Amino acid sequence: MAVSAPIRAYYTKNIFLQSGRDRVPKNFRPLEIPATGKSSVEGCAGGGKNILEVFLVGQDDRVVDLRATCGLCNPAMYAAADIVCEWGRGKPFADVLGLDVTRLGDLAPLFAALGGPDRPDDAREKFQYVVLALQNAIRGHRGEPLPPMPKIAPPTERNLDDPE
Repeated sequence: MAVSAPIRAYYTKNIFLQSGRDRVPKNFRPLEIPATGKSSVEGCAGGGKNILEVFLVGQDDRVVDLRATCGLCNPAMYAAADIVCEWGRGKPFADVLGLDVTRLGDLAPLFAALGGPDRPDDAREKFQYVVLALQNAIRGHRGEPLPPMPKIAPPTERNLDDPE
């Protein structure tokens, strides 16, 4: 699947142009203090090579800091991880755990942070994976068991705002 225009634009500005020799975008740098929770996901529906790790510092039932690492990730996963890290920092655990990643309305703030009027389906898939990883990092912080991974549909070429 081709990378959507909103993902390309976000990735170029916030990841690619912020990377280079001795430069790593903020949300992909190591935490300054040890993580209190972490989680990983294989972030491609139907198999793939994206391996996303989320590292959380939690305190007082709130996300204090949040970082990600990507292994073999595509631009959509990097963009989604960056957006979720920015969105999640400072959020109460209840707000993050209350998101239902299968409901597009719950992902609206993430699409808004992507910028532009479109809600591309490649972003939807990666937002779902990153939010699930963040939710599981919170559960890890709390010492709770992890629920089974829900089924995530693979992305299509469509804009989710277009009628089917």
